Amino acid sequence: MQTEEQDEQLTLLEDKAARFKFSFRLLGKEEVETNKEEVITAWKLILRNYVRDIFDLLNLLKENIAWSLLDDKKERFYQVKIELEPMLTNYKDYEGEEMRKMINDIILMLDEGFHGFRQSFISETYYEDLFRKVLKRYREENEERLELIYMQDSQDEALIYPDATQLKNTIVVERANILFACRFGQVFHNNGRNIKLIVAYILEQKEQTYNDIYDFLDKYLSYQIAKEHSRLKVEAVFKNIAFKENVDVDKLMLKLKDLIEDKTLNAQKHWFIVYKVFFNKNWLKKSTQRLFIDQINSAFSTLLKCSTADFHEINSYFKQNDYNEWTLADCDAPQCCDIYREIADKLDDEFQDAKYAKPGTVINTKRVEKFR
Repeated sequence: MQTEEQDEQLTLLEDKAARFKFSFRLLGKEEVETNKEEVITAWKLILRNYVRDIFDLLNLLKENIAWSLLDDKKERFYQVKIELEPMLTNYKDYEGEEMRKMINDIILMLDEGFHGFRQSFISETYYEDLFRKVLKRYREENEERLELIYMQDSQDEALIYPDATQLKNTIVVERANILFACRFGQVFHNNGRNIKLIVAYILEQKEQTYNDIYDFLDKYLSYQIAKEHSRLKVEAVFKNIAFKENVDVDKLMLKLKDLIEDKTLNAQKHWFIVYKVFFNKNWLKKSTQRLFIDQINSAFSTLLKCSTADFHEINSYFKQNDYNEWTLADCDAPQCCDIYREIADKLDDEFQDAKYAKPGTVINTKRVEKFR
């Protein structure tokens, strides 16, 4: 449960408790002044509804991890407890067995919530079920971001670990070390990675913050995602990209590698100009241009260098000019831009050739690691 949700539920609990107290006083007043049965029956019906609402709200809090994260709202919860419990106890005399049992459960939950979580009247798998529920919700909200981070890290480290299995295992170990270094991750590790023990430990802490809990969930989920990827035998490091002519990515990457090795491509900081080379190529869909360039940059950027002189020259020129509007035909661009005109011609010659394009087929990046 997020902080805002918890606060909303607690506010609603305060409101229902106040309404119950007000109505119970009116019931007592009605008994003393008129003692009309139909009026007393009506007030009892209203009070039963408030009891059910309070019971449901407490259960809602209890079902979520925020039930035990009331430290910063302890005074508010305590106020509800001390004001509501005596009236609920007195109200039991007006009700039958079913409603009396519900009131007893409310009193127990008020006490439990105030003193922190206790493993009373819960199932043996409560901690594990609670953790799975919270982690599932956290994953739904954060999986896309964490998968993107995993993919970016994989692309960065693929240059160091060309073997796919070694790469995945390395990332698993790195994620584990990051997890076990955080506050609750260290306790998790020292207790044999036992979910029940770490959840119990978190819930029993008198001083804790949401940041610590979310930090643990984030690192735990990152670790789980890495382990899931490690179990996949075949997995592309780079995403498949839809080309208009279905260019063979393996051959394209190998050719780019050759251009780097023979120094045709040698300026890391000039990739925005290289992007212009690809900008209007009829074999590359516009919707995938940026992804394509990002992946090339991820694969090769550490192999490219930029001279200080070139960098200053480019920087100075594009402070006065919008590089998004720059074209290869600009004769006023710095001299070092000339090489990109040559690159554009080379790429046109190479990648328009039929040997690099197979119209009607689906591209394959599974063997892309061979160019590293």
